[in-house]
Amino acid sequence: MSAPAAQPSIGLRELKKQRTRAAIADAALVLFLARGFDEVTIAEVARAAEVSEATVFNYFRTKEDLVFNRLDQFWIRLIDAIEHRQDGQGIVAATEAFLLDQEPTSLSSEREERLAAINRMIAESPALLARERASYDHAAIALAEVIARTTTLGEDAATAAHLILGVHKTLVAYTREQVLAGTSGQALAHRVAARTRSGYALLRRGLDA
Repeated sequence: MSAPAAQPSIGLRELKKQRTRAAIADAALVLFLARGFDEVTIAEVARAAEVSEATVFNYFRTKEDLVFNRLDQFWIRLIDAIEHRQDGQGIVAATEAFLLDQEPTSLSSEREERLAAINRMIAESPALLARERASYDHAAIALAEVIARTTTLGEDAATAAHLILGVHKTLVAYTREQVLAGTSGQALAHRVAARTRSGYALLRRGLDA
């Protein structure tokens, strides 16, 4: 555990790779939302992103990965925030602080419509729901390694990781439910923030408190 280290500048090659990855994922999402996830082929994604099919697969192993590019990047930032939390800050507090900092207080109507469409697409696709669950499993493994390394929890690190991410998974499900029910704007932001605080407060108190 330490203060966040200064991040080295990204080389031009790595920056180009990040931009290409984002461009492919963005192009895919536009197609998925317009026509449906199952109706779009990788060849069509490649054409829309102006790259080859081989390039798409260089960045994304599966079609489902294209949808969860931002979630995968989110895990990297979350786990980094927990690993480099402030001295004296617990892993639950660090998680809560990071999540509250990520939540926008408001969204434009266009972004709200896009958020609703993405959540509807995921909720209606067994393949995407399975990929979402797999993302949590992989994140739990990485988080457990950080917890084991930066706390004294030892063999309980994996349990702690699953508890922390379990609360987040519940928050995602709650947010999806609210979005699909039409909740938006500050009402959505306030409800999600309140659920975030109450969920992690429960972990800090303990389930038998």
